[in-house]
Amino acid sequence: MLNVLRVIVATVLIVKCTHSQTSPFPPPFTGPTRDLRTRVPPTESQFRVVYEWRVIDYAFPLEQLRLTAIYNHDYIPQNNLISDVKAFANRLYVTMPRMLPGVPATLGWVVVPDNNGRTDPEIEPFPSWAMNERGNCSAMQFVQGIAIDAYGILWAVDSGRTETLAPGPGSVICGPKLWMFDLRRNGTLVHRYDFPEEVVSRGSNYLNKIVIDDAFGGFAYITDNSGADPGIVVFSRKLNTSWKVRENNSMRAAQNAVQFAVNGTSLGFAIHIDGIALGPYFNPNVVGDNLNRQPLHYDENFERNVYYCPLSSFHLYSIPASVLRNPDFARTAAPRQVMAAVTDHGLKSSQTDGMIMDNEGNLYFGLLADHAIAQWNSYTPFTVEHQRIIARDPFYIQWTDGMTFDGEGNLYVVVNRLHNFVAGRLDTNQVNFRILKSTTGTQSYVNTAAIINGAVTDNGISIPDGIYDTTAFGAFAGFPTTTPQYSGLGSERRYYYNNAAMKINSKFLLTLLSLLALCLHLQR
Repeated sequence: MLNVLRVIVATVLIVKCTHSQTSPFPPPFTGPTRDLRTRVPPTESQFRVVYEWRVIDYAFPLEQLRLTAIYNHDYIPQNNLISDVKAFANRLYVTMPRMLPGVPATLGWVVVPDNNGRTDPEIEPFPSWAMNERGNCSAMQFVQGIAIDAYGILWAVDSGRTETLAPGPGSVICGPKLWMFDLRRNGTLVHRYDFPEEVVSRGSNYLNKIVIDDAFGGFAYITDNSGADPGIVVFSRKLNTSWKVRENNSMRAAQNAVQFAVNGTSLGFAIHIDGIALGPYFNPNVVGDNLNRQPLHYDENFERNVYYCPLSSFHLYSIPASVLRNPDFARTAAPRQVMAAVTDHGLKSSQTDGMIMDNEGNLYFGLLADHAIAQWNSYTPFTVEHQRIIARDPFYIQWTDGMTFDGEGNLYVVVNRLHNFVAGRLDTNQVNFRILKSTTGTQSYVNTAAIINGAVTDNGISIPDGIYDTTAFGAFAGFPTTTPQYSGLGSERRYYYNNAAMKINSKFLLTLLSLLALCLHLQR
């Protein structure tokens, strides 16, 4: 309350002294431009290859260690692939899920490409070789999806199971976990969460993609495309607990989308919920065209949609983030209630694996059978007319997987020929893995919610100074959070924030007297 009072008093004094009529609200938000490419030169908007590998190699400390790993089958080059990618500072963090034996590290990094170094760089394990030790349940075993939040924390989803494509007596089965590393402190581990069995099964889970929601102390939404128990796993950073939301219609494979082909390789994948993306803020009370909506104030209703789709499906679905954040709903809701909360946005032309939302509400997603990458403005209906193909190439775009934005307005996309990998048809004499880059002029969805005291967010929500409560969470102490006072997490439409107790101190009184003196001076 102290900061709020300071801002109110200072604003009133300045307005009175200058006789200005400045509005306390931001200008009307009219939604993102319909064509992002108009702001980017066509040559930069085109996708281009920045990295490519025939096989994935690692930065072993010594060449002898590489040879020893190959001899012991700890490193089998043709059994490694890149799945996800996320950018931060001058690095691209990548995942190498242990689908087959011989993957020495499951999480690593390469430098951001600058066209001066190797086009097939060795992967540096992150945060260390020790934290990637196979068979050590205190280290990461199978990381496929990662996310980096607005504070530089890398969230890594670890299924805990190795050799998922070829399970055998030597396969590792550790408990599924969520790891958090502080990239601003050289990858320091700040938290590890072990999922309970009733949420994520130890022996049959397949934790895949993850998105981060900064609301109410931080949430992770994770797709689990387990064949036995698919759904969206929700983790609350503040409560340090998790739950799962299940919906059989939209989160399971559709029979008409199981059979498809990529570049001549026929597949029969019954893969459940896979891709996931977090949409922009909107006011659920506004009817009609959201493109012309008024800006939202912090005490108004606001919502975000979580978009998702099974890999074996032609549909795009969404569910309100507030529904996912409510543990009571996940625990007590009947199947018909969960189904009622889901929106079926419509059809895509093909199956989708990777997808990502930018900070202007544009969804980017792969179309596997079409060898294409598409873009959709989520403020418009999800129709064929509004789904725009931004890249198509049957040779270079074979199975689009992980995606990321850097801080410079660039979109990176992993293309990994997963169809050949799982079919055992990977040709190590050809380039199999690529990272493509295109300039969009936008940034990651996590910057949609990046709020600074007294500022206006990218999406037009005005947040006054002083609403933040610095809530300790282990090494997260000191991070700004929007933690509500009530016990429910997102179950209500109106949120009330915890303000610090109001204290008038001498420093504030001196500031107030200085402003009064300035007023008297201006009025002379």
